[in-house]
Amino acid sequence: MFGLYHQIATDRFERRLAEEIAAVRVEMHQGFAGLRQEMASLRVEWLKWSFLFWIGHVGITLGVVAYMVR
Repeated sequence: MFGLYHQIATDRFERRLAEEIAAVRVEMHQGFAGLRQEMASLRVEWLKWSFLFWIGHVGITLGVVAYMVR
């Protein structure tokens, strides 16, 4: 008799555990999707500012070289 109750309790526990794990996996998936989106937008921003930074430095360097050649 104790074995039957133990089996029922074990089955219920395993079912609840599986439901909770599934809920956590869904939440993690949604969180990671948002994180990926944010990282993609930040990557574009970093690329844009990096490009502007290097263009500015190339312009300044060419200006100094042109000044020195004269």
